Amino acid sequence: MEMKLFVDSGNSRLKWAIIFREYPKAGLLATSGSIDITAIVDKHKDRYLKNSILNSVKKLREYANGKYTLLNLQKIVKVYMASVNPRIINKLINCELKEIFLLENFYPITTQDNKKIILSENHKIVFKINRDKPEELGVDRWLAMLGLTERLMRKNYDDAFILSVGTATVLDKIKIHQGKKNSATTKVIHEGGYIVPGFAMMENSLNFLTSGVRGHEFRPLAFPTNTVDSVMSGVYNVQAALSFIVSERVPVFLYGGNIDKFTLGRTLARKFLKRESNIIKDPWLVFKGLNQLSNCKS
Repeated sequence: MEMKLFVDSGNSRLKWAIIFREYPKAGLLATSGSIDITAIVDKHKDRYLKNSILNSVKKLREYANGKYTLLNLQKIVKVYMASVNPRIINKLINCELKEIFLLENFYPITTQDNKKIILSENHKIVFKINRDKPEELGVDRWLAMLGLTERLMRKNYDDAFILSVGTATVLDKIKIHQGKKNSATTKVIHEGGYIVPGFAMMENSLNFLTSGVRGHEFRPLAFPTNTVDSVMSGVYNVQAALSFIVSERVPVFLYGGNIDKFTLGRTLARKFLKRESNIIKDPWLVFKGLNQLSNCKS
């Protein structure tokens, strides 16, 4: 019996996924959730995060037909946590999680260069970071790169891009050296990228023009005739345009909390630019990376 909690603590939201498997070949049960980082801080005395995670564990217990006690499940949960937050925020998060799970079952995740993932005796993937200080690459960006493992097993890519649309919008370039017939090693190299302010940051930066900027259920317009629509449509177009700087043939893996906004912006931007981009939505990319690490044999 195994149960894993994957925690992705971003700048604005903390997301989690819990998976449960009763025995090796049994079906996989899973649940997920997210809360604002501000809520963790403001409601720390009420243990808001702790109670939210516990509710997810209880939900999985129900999926398993209540065969196990809540206490027994809490004892077996292995916690894999990646965070880009300051130490003071991480301290609050750890405080609440360690009230419900065993300390020896915690695995904090940090960026590693030359990380090997052994898929079988005949194949391994080595993830490298091409920068002066590899450890400075955000752990979420690193995990997203690892999250491509399953697709790399099936596809013969030479290049790929990863586009994260969250608090910041980040485009990462990935180079892939597939192993030759006599080689069992595939190398995946992070070759750098761009970071720009995300949707909310861009919108808020223009608050001096209007106090009525809309952030929900907005559809960008070709040539708006009022200030609010001009601000919003401009932001949507600029965000989406980042995905068009790459070749139409190269896959761009998209994840993050602003996928819906990005999709709307892309629809309009490609009409203006008269070109396509090979967008592949994969909102679980970071969690896939965490799962790869939890199963890693090296």
